[in-house]
Amino acid sequence: MKLFISWSGHISHEVAIALRDWLPLIIQALRPFVSSGDINKGVRWSDAVAKELQDTKAGIICLTPYNIKAPWLNFEAGALSREVAHSFLSPLLFRVKPLDLRGPLSQFQATTCEKEDVYRLLGSINEKIADDYRVPPELLKIVFETFWPRLDEKFKTIDKMQEKETQTGFDWLYAPCDLQNIELRATIKSIIVVTPTPYQDLSSTCVRGLILQNIGRGIKYSFILPASHATDEVKDSLKEIFSSSNDHLLDIREIQDDEFNRLAVTHYIILNPEDEGTFPLQVFIELPIVQRDFWVEVNPEAAHNFRERFKRLLASHRHSSIDTLSDVADDPAGGKEGPRRAYHAEHISI
Repeated sequence: MKLFISWSGHISHEVAIALRDWLPLIIQALRPFVSSGDINKGVRWSDAVAKELQDTKAGIICLTPYNIKAPWLNFEAGALSREVAHSFLSPLLFRVKPLDLRGPLSQFQATTCEKEDVYRLLGSINEKIADDYRVPPELLKIVFETFWPRLDEKFKTIDKMQEKETQTGFDWLYAPCDLQNIELRATIKSIIVVTPTPYQDLSSTCVRGLILQNIGRGIKYSFILPASHATDEVKDSLKEIFSSSNDHLLDIREIQDDEFNRLAVTHYIILNPEDEGTFPLQVFIELPIVQRDFWVEVNPEAAHNFRERFKRLLASHRHSSIDTLSDVADDPAGGKEGPRRAYHAEHISI
């Protein structure tokens, strides 16, 4: 029986190849098809895939954090669903949660890469096979138990791959999860965050979680905020995230709105702004488009220019740390002109 395995992206392809090589060990009647390696050279790719889809009785769609939004997978899922009964088309979730599924893919019964879930998927596929070639259930269980460690080890190897792959499908365009992976893999001493919407950003569980992980690594943060958005709610959020034991890692700069808008037209993240070569300088900017949360990394020359711009901005404006936020909150004038502790260079040296 033919089984079509759909993939998109490097990690997804590795998962697809692992399944193609492993599945016939369990159910010998299966003939898995993966488009990258199973099409003869010189054959039109689209024609070969169309033919395989027509003859396919079951399908698996390999989903990863990097391709879950890929249009091509939704296209193949639609094509597969026209040829395959719903009960025999399953998204395989590699480091993806079922709740992450959106759009057409969410209508199918997904399979995680956990042992019991994969076994249930094999049982469903096995039932689709003609009686003469079907594996008896008791034998299926024995063979699965024998060969499962091989697939599980392969999945662990794939999980450790450090390929430059992104959720957007483009190696130059980043989603928030991609930025998180970059930060957690990089060697970082300090970060400048320039944000026009700090309250919205800090309300994100993903953002708060990343900051907490970086605090645990001893990374210093400077937040550059427009004065009108440096509200008590924002400062309370920062107090909660950093706590008194980590106040030395926090630097907040409030910039008058007109000046902020002249110098910062979008969100910026600057990694290692103070370093002069020991750790790499990287600057990411959010594209100022209607659909938020698409980021790009700027080239080295632009990164240097952005760093110098925000260095001058930090040097020319007042500093507040967690220690001074309570002073601001007690100021009857609303915190704008209340007492503030002088800026100390050890908070962040840039």
